[in-house]
Amino acid sequence: MSAIPDDLPSDTLPRPGLWEWVRSHQRAILFGTIAFQMLVLGSMVFQSTWTLVTGETILLRVVPVDPRDLFRGDYVILGYDFTMKRPEGETQWNESHVGREIFVTLAPEEDGKHWQGITVTWTRPTIGTYLRGQVGNDLRNEFSIGQFFLQESKGKEYEDAARSRRLSAEVAITADGTAKLKRLVLE
Repeated sequence: MSAIPDDLPSDTLPRPGLWEWVRSHQRAILFGTIAFQMLVLGSMVFQSTWTLVTGETILLRVVPVDPRDLFRGDYVILGYDFTMKRPEGETQWNESHVGREIFVTLAPEEDGKHWQGITVTWTRPTIGTYLRGQVGNDLRNEFSIGQFFLQESKGKEYEDAARSRRLSAEVAITADGTAKLKRLVLE
């Protein structure tokens, strides 16, 4: 081991401290980092699952949209009667609306089984069942219930069902308007 010369300035001497502490606690730091990552991933899964488990389940009628993508396989892009609606008083969308939070109040249809969008507003409803979403880049209302992946070669069947108005989406909605798509129902 070499000795440190006496004539070196004191500010250039290596300071024990942080790096020695890190080296002596490597295992704890590694496990802590892994635990933090698991906690973040677990909370993401929990949040999605919580909506599905605790949310009110309703059926929404689906309007037809092309269900195939060459790169991702068969999936259905789902449209709803309220996807293109604007809040009252808005004559047209503009770029300043993109990303803005929007709310759709829902009410049961006459059949007692399906629900439909009644009003679209910029403010959160105080009562009733509603969806919370945002205005997307294509100036459509987005509610995270807009696509569903299918088994290979099933896309055409669901596309035909949507065109003939025999396709519904079963959606779980929490009290704050968060929605998750549970499944598609062919009627």
